[in-house]
Amino acid sequence: MRLLILAVALLLAACEPGANGPLAGSNGCALVAERTVAFTGPEARDTVEARAIGRDCAGAVVVWTVRNAAGKPLFAHAAPYEWIHKPVDPTSAAQLQAFLDSWASAPVDDTSASPEWKADGVTAPEAWGPGGASMFVRETYESIRAAKLPRICLPISSDAYQCIFYDAEAEAVDVHFSGGA
Repeated sequence: MRLLILAVALLLAACEPGANGPLAGSNGCALVAERTVAFTGPEARDTVEARAIGRDCAGAVVVWTVRNAAGKPLFAHAAPYEWIHKPVDPTSAAQLQAFLDSWASAPVDDTSASPEWKADGVTAPEAWGPGGASMFVRETYESIRAAKLPRICLPISSDAYQCIFYDAEAEAVDVHFSGGA
């Protein structure tokens, strides 16, 4: 929910009073990449959408959303494009579209692919990186891992990523862990 509120706040911040919206004028940047995935179930027709919105591509906000087959957003992440990707030419719509295509292509696997959190006194798996964290205690993290729930890992900044999972029983998406520097 926090991420959805952040996404809305970032989108609203892109608007200026007196303009006809964030894409007023001829230099607007509105790009999208979508793909169908099976996230909420093996035969599901869910959608991953990566979108860029802004007055220009250099200042675009990018939004990554996974929606169920009915179109309901299950999870979203938004950030300025430059926070997630360091393009050679930030004004290039083609370069931004290539990033969106790649971002929307984050594979669906399952939580068993998450690093094991051994009970040897270590506070977190080394594979998460020095900035890695999970909101779950080790036992809960490992039970989610063992449940083999659908999982998607996506970049959330230029040096960090987040792995989310879908719990069909709770009909909810949650963050399994975040990793990176």
